[in-house]
Amino acid sequence: MTKHQVHPVLGVGFGPANLSLAVALDEHGLLDQAHFIERAGAFQWQDEQLLPGADIQNNPFRDLVMPRNPYSRHTFVNYLAERGMLTGYLHLNAKFPLRREYAGYLAWVAEAFGRSVEYGRPATGLTLAEDAEDAEGQEVLAVETAAGERYLSRNVVIGTGRSPRIPAAFAQRLGATVFHSTRYLSSVKGLAGRKARVAVVGASQSAIEIVLDLLDRPEIEQVVSIQRGIGFRLKDTSPYSRQVFLPEFVDYFHPLPSATRRRIRQELRSINYAACDQDVIDRLVGLQREYELTGCDRFRMVPFSEVTEVLGAPGGGHRLVVRDVNYAKRDTVDVDVVVLATGFRDFGTGPGDEPYHPLLREIAHRLPMDSDGVPVVARDYSITLRPRTPGAPAPRVYLNGLCEASHGMGDAGALAMLSVRSTDIAGSLAERVGTGSDAPLVAGALR
Repeated sequence: MTKHQVHPVLGVGFGPANLSLAVALDEHGLLDQAHFIERAGAFQWQDEQLLPGADIQNNPFRDLVMPRNPYSRHTFVNYLAERGMLTGYLHLNAKFPLRREYAGYLAWVAEAFGRSVEYGRPATGLTLAEDAEDAEGQEVLAVETAAGERYLSRNVVIGTGRSPRIPAAFAQRLGATVFHSTRYLSSVKGLAGRKARVAVVGASQSAIEIVLDLLDRPEIEQVVSIQRGIGFRLKDTSPYSRQVFLPEFVDYFHPLPSATRRRIRQELRSINYAACDQDVIDRLVGLQREYELTGCDRFRMVPFSEVTEVLGAPGGGHRLVVRDVNYAKRDTVDVDVVVLATGFRDFGTGPGDEPYHPLLREIAHRLPMDSDGVPVVARDYSITLRPRTPGAPAPRVYLNGLCEASHGMGDAGALAMLSVRSTDIAGSLAERVGTGSDAPLVAGALR
């Protein structure tokens, strides 16, 4: 019989979430039973938003590992020490590290785990393997890549991040001059320094950072900020509100009914959504005042507005049809480029949500669903598929950094929960790998 390697743990994606998991698995002595695949050709983190002066808005001690193991060699502080940069960093007396510096830290840790990851392997599908099973006859999951490779596992950990949220008006217009903020720097470079009017849609931290970056570029003739609210609002940084980043809050939040969880998330929205840090707000307000005093029209705010249609503008570019959300009045804005700083899609049943991660589409019929038609995610971030036959062991999918709806705001892409979440997932995997039907590292056979 043809034998297939079955990875006890297969991680899809190797950004900060699964990198933190790799650190935790290493501490459990389970790294040799885990394998990761990553879409990009090398480790990268927010490469498209490494803007000058941008910081991470996160306590640097809440890194990949320190809250769990402050003695780990993979802490941010140890990175600075080993690179001879600790004294210089402390001299800055900065509240948060620069985003570029933190990206260097993450890449440094990723380098230590290079033997456990294959880069340049974009996952395109996740299915139940019909032609393979493990040594005990248990079903296994198959992850397929764009190149047709197939990886088998009993426990798949998805850590790819969420899908960009693209407003309906722009869905058919994406391209070189209409793009999401996740493509910002490469797309701006593609303009080749030509004069341009740019609209930035959204009111997030990313939106205001992009506005400021564009205003620093002399070739940008005008920046138009379009947002549904009154303007850029201050992020809720109260220590009481930020308890959402503590494991105790997850314990409280997870058992609640889905309707109650939605209400709490809405109440706490300004911790992470459509809100900005004080420093960037102050900087933009200062620039705006300077423009007003000098009669310069380089920056324009269009508040309380949403884009309902995108047309071709006379002479080229895009004509955005905007509607005032309160008066329903319509107007137009002509620009050459549109940046969508509109965030990412949640999992749920709300407007613009998707019920589950796109990779789960082919196994959705085997996922346990709640009354809203959304997969039921356990406290350990796992979804156990419904068994093939009653009582049979079933594969699991873990969602790493994708569980805001079930686990709260700390799962909304925040760095603060990395080590806490990876501790939970690694502990759950440790209970499964090496016991019972999960014992062997290798060996599945064609049936």
